[in-house]
Amino acid sequence: MTKIIGSKQTFLEADNETAMEFLNTVADITRVPEYRKLMEYTHHNSTTRFQHCLNVAWYSFLWCKNGNLDYVSAARGGMLHDFYLYDTKEFRKTGASHNVVHPRQALSNAKKYFEVNEIMEDCILNHMWPSGKGKPHTVEGFVVSAADKYCASLEWGSKKAQQIVPLIRELIGEGDEEQ
Repeated sequence: MTKIIGSKQTFLEADNETAMEFLNTVADITRVPEYRKLMEYTHHNSTTRFQHCLNVAWYSFLWCKNGNLDYVSAARGGMLHDFYLYDTKEFRKTGASHNVVHPRQALSNAKKYFEVNEIMEDCILNHMWPSGKGKPHTVEGFVVSAADKYCASLEWGSKKAQQIVPLIRELIGEGDEEQ
């Protein structure tokens, strides 16, 4: 939990005011045992659902803070946007729409464990736009939705790069030289 995908930022730099403000904004969420179960679920084939939520929350926090928006609600909404506790691959076998169901499940879990304001609710419930049921009603909701897509593409891309680079090396004959 010290590195955000696509960022040089680590949270070990305690003198970084922005990083510390972010951590203070979401720390209570990360301490809840039920929420910590997200560490057990693989997400986007390359990370955990916990790490994905942290990634989305960080970018939402930064983008909203820079835009003079409610960055606290956006960060907390980002941390909670995928707070559902089922295996996505198994769920898809049911035929139900994961894009519609999981935001509702995440919102239900968020309300069970935390105080959720209208902006956070919008961020959680509508983060799948445009492939989900509804579109965001707040600027912060749009930011979380965009951060979700940005992070997902980085997460998927990092896994694909790990698979593709060895193939490219093989194609160009790198590593075949005699020492």
